[in-house]
Amino acid sequence: MADIVPITTEKPGNTYLTLWEALTTANHTGSGVEFPGASDRSVQVFGTFGGATLILEASLDGGTTWAQMHEPDGTAIAFTGAGIVSVGENSLMIRARLSVVGSGADLDCYLLHRSTMR
Repeated sequence: MADIVPITTEKPGNTYLTLWEALTTANHTGSGVEFPGASDRSVQVFGTFGGATLILEASLDGGTTWAQMHEPDGTAIAFTGAGIVSVGENSLMIRARLSVVGSGADLDCYLLHRSTMR
């Protein structure tokens, strides 16, 4: 099993879009990305779930320890179907991971974030 390496592209307004593409049974963890100054974060997931659950995780210690992220109201971020939500916590690193792998899962996860740093 290999981690999915994310692709980050810069968008107008000091905004970035990160994509973890093809999270599947064989490749169910996305490598972490570092955006410690990011604010206004949203995540969108879509594709074939096949019983999978995708979560967004954060790390403050450079990727050694990971914890599930939450929406601003405190609800844990866990996708069992396509959707889009805001991200509450700020962190050093963020990654997407299938916490329940499912059968035939093939998901794409987009993270949109705006940097407050220039």
